[in-house]
Amino acid sequence: MSTPNLTALTANGVRAVVFDISGTVLDYGCRGPVAAFVELFARHGVTVSAAEARRPMGTHKRDHIWTLLSDPAVAARWEAASGCRPTLALLDELCAEFAPLQAEVLKDYCDLIPGVPELVAELRRRRIKIASTTGFESGMIADLIASATRDGYIPNVWVCPDRVGKGRPAPWMIYYAAREMGVYPLRTFVKVGDTPADVAEGHAAGVWVVSVVRSGNEVGYSEAELADLPVAEREAVIAAAYEKLAACNPHYLIDSVADLLPVLDEISERIACGEMPSPAEATVPILALAQRPVAI
Repeated sequence: MSTPNLTALTANGVRAVVFDISGTVLDYGCRGPVAAFVELFARHGVTVSAAEARRPMGTHKRDHIWTLLSDPAVAARWEAASGCRPTLALLDELCAEFAPLQAEVLKDYCDLIPGVPELVAELRRRRIKIASTTGFESGMIADLIASATRDGYIPNVWVCPDRVGKGRPAPWMIYYAAREMGVYPLRTFVKVGDTPADVAEGHAAGVWVVSVVRSGNEVGYSEAELADLPVAEREAVIAAAYEKLAACNPHYLIDSVADLLPVLDEISERIACGEMPSPAEATVPILALAQRPVAI
């Protein structure tokens, strides 16, 4: 991989990339968190579908659980199973139960998404710093970090909501990462993630935002599962995911992080020209595969 005028782009363009974890750099399809949420509720006799479990994805796991409990359909199922409506006291109990469950489940969903090691190597070559922000709490991802490190994903800093007091859509994790890495201004940062919560986090922090679609939560299939779908069904699922994320107004949409480098080059050029990332840009260029044009 190479880029023209590397020195100029490094000096005047993108200086840091902040990646989400599941569905973005590892766990193709963001399946690990879904499995943990489904299992948590199943232990209490409550059925939660994968689609329901995915809706709040990207938020702090405590917020995620409360969003599920607040859903009228899920709340009704909970009451039918337990005889009582969900409460904040119940939320505390479920969060305590969920933490070790999520940590255990994630061990089976740590495979890096294709292209990540090569992307990391190129970002290092360009002297671009790397951070990860997430909805996981610190105690959930010790094994995940060890696995990712062995496989070649080694950011400068990992940031979890419990380290800064609040998760997405608040910008605090990105601010913390910037301070820890010693990089500014924030207009030279790019946030990359696979959920609406990631887009909201990036806009709140005032950084450029790139949504990954095919490998992420909104599609929700492993790479093999996606390949096995009938072509028409596969394309419909991917198109719907593109449409949902495009409605959140990221600056760019791509299939996976393997497609990120050309976007970083373009953002660097825009930064060098004095452009600022605006959260209201609904018609900025969108990078997608040539055979899948996307219009907003």
